[in-house]
Amino acid sequence: MENKEPNLTEEQLKLIQDVLKKRINERQFRVSIVGQTGVGKSSLLNALFGTQLKTDPVKPCTKEIEEIPIETKQKNTLFFYDLPGIGESDEADEQYLQKYREHLQSSDVILWAIHADNRSVVFDLQSMKKIMEGYTLEQKAVLMSKLTFVLTKADVLHPPSWIAAKIGNIVKFLPSPETNSTLEQKAHYYQETFIEPYGSLIVSKTYNDCNFSIVEDGFQCDEELKLIYYKGYMNAEKFQSYQQKYPQYQKVFERLYDNYQVIPCSAVFRYNLNKLMLVILNKLGHEATIQFQKIVAGDALDQIPFDQTENLCNLLVYEPKTQKTLFEFRRWLATQKTWFS
Repeated sequence: MENKEPNLTEEQLKLIQDVLKKRINERQFRVSIVGQTGVGKSSLLNALFGTQLKTDPVKPCTKEIEEIPIETKQKNTLFFYDLPGIGESDEADEQYLQKYREHLQSSDVILWAIHADNRSVVFDLQSMKKIMEGYTLEQKAVLMSKLTFVLTKADVLHPPSWIAAKIGNIVKFLPSPETNSTLEQKAHYYQETFIEPYGSLIVSKTYNDCNFSIVEDGFQCDEELKLIYYKGYMNAEKFQSYQQKYPQYQKVFERLYDNYQVIPCSAVFRYNLNKLMLVILNKLGHEATIQFQKIVAGDALDQIPFDQTENLCNLLVYEPKTQKTLFEFRRWLATQKTWFS
């Protein structure tokens, strides 16, 4: 006699769906930030979430993994982990890299922070290879798919020409054309160095909000989870080709393409913080984007109150012969506040 599995009743199906939905909604997301000591990992997290992690311009502050919970009104939690900086000493690096290996596998997204004014990639490359020592091909693919490289402290590039656009009582900083060109070249260089060599392993994903359906190599859809996957490296040429061929899915291609980008940013000028947060949430999946969408509402992350801008420049012109200060930016700006308002 043939044994058949009993059919589930509608009530049982609804109960299972409710349980699964509850688990998804209560899921705790984990994002980790790593990189050399002094690249501004803690400052970046402080700028993103208004936290008060210790920072020091001289010596490293983060010695242990620090957990930063960000909670919504619906009690969903996004955990950020600030990991100790590497490059302090060989002995410390060995301990920290072991912590990296253990911790990163359980992270959903990994930010690898690199100083924007750094011209050497050898140390970061060696550190990345050491972390992946002993990893299977599948584990390497998972790790690389989680990674987003961030160029920190973009405000210290020389020449440090930035544009402060005042809109009402807030200011938004943008790089000058020359500075922007430098940032783009640096981002492209790091993309070629860190991402392209592992391109065939990377799986980029984004949420499906438009009934996405195309027949192209590399693309796959998960109808149940409402996710779109792209396996391989999506370069600028492929990205533009897909946009021209399927203009109705432009936003999908943009989100997938952004997953491969190296993102220049500045905690001081709050430059590109909104874009960085969008990439983080996109990698976490559709449920995270919905749960934490207020974090990236509008361009709030990229804005600075006007009355705080006087602390962002220390330009002072001094004449030693007369021992007089000829010009001080902070005092000048204070005299202009009424005019600017």
